[in-house]
Amino acid sequence: PQKNRIVNSFLYVMESVWVQLSELYASELPLSTSSAFITHGASTWGVLLCGWLSFCFLIDLFAENVEYIRRSKIQSYEKTADPKLRALARETVTRNWLFVLVQTIAWAPFLKLAFPLWKNETNKAISLLDFVSFYAISLVSADFLFTVFHTLFHEIPWLYKFAHKEHHTWKSPYVWMSHAMSFTELAANGISVMAYPLFHSVVLSKTTSLEMVWSIQLIAQLIGCIEHSGYAALNPLVIINADQFPSWLFTTTKHHDDHHKYFQGNYGGYLAIWDYLMGTELQISKRPINKIS
Repeated sequence: PQKNRIVNSFLYVMESVWVQLSELYASELPLSTSSAFITHGASTWGVLLCGWLSFCFLIDLFAENVEYIRRSKIQSYEKTADPKLRALARETVTRNWLFVLVQTIAWAPFLKLAFPLWKNETNKAISLLDFVSFYAISLVSADFLFTVFHTLFHEIPWLYKFAHKEHHTWKSPYVWMSHAMSFTELAANGISVMAYPLFHSVVLSKTTSLEMVWSIQLIAQLIGCIEHSGYAALNPLVIINADQFPSWLFTTTKHHDDHHKYFQGNYGGYLAIWDYLMGTELQISKRPINKIS
């Protein structure tokens, strides 16, 4: 019967997939310095964790020792220093970094297939245009996808409770809670950042080393840390001062801080144009249209 043929075909496909996956993972064992679980799993986790810790420490260091940064605190120190919320953030962030470790180890063989180490790609030189366009498109697409996910998390009530409510436990952001969120939101952020690098490697078949992916991930982490820092003097894009550009182009740290404070609106990450187009920018966050605008 037709139904049996469909079931048998499905089971055959699933068995084939299982065999190929088993062979792929078995090929990376036993563990060695060339195993994907080390070169692309544990190493990726280590790079991202060290990067995040470094960004958090540096932001705190600058905020404590640079007067104009310290004076730009958006919300009061009393609100961001709540001991219970600080303790909860530590627990949540620790849990999430353990989750990221499991993720990177589990996906390591696939990361190795898509993103070889730079030393193994010396025969595939990448042009300056490809190099620049990779970073530009990666950053724009990551922010666009982040905004899509973020908007859906807020506009769909059940999805907000399931995926995003945990992150809004902290109404007064500070840098060490930047990774305090649900597993679902953490995965969505990962998809946003990894989408174009995967497209660049798998679909376009262009040189995409693991180190290039690390750098994109680290840039995204740095921006996330600054957005949650709570200091208006720090710019999400670091060297780009949003006030020197049209107000609809880049966001400020206050843009995301206001989102935490008022819960709705300001869904974009470091590009303000998405909220400008959707009409979701909070009135309190709007800046005067400067001369360039």
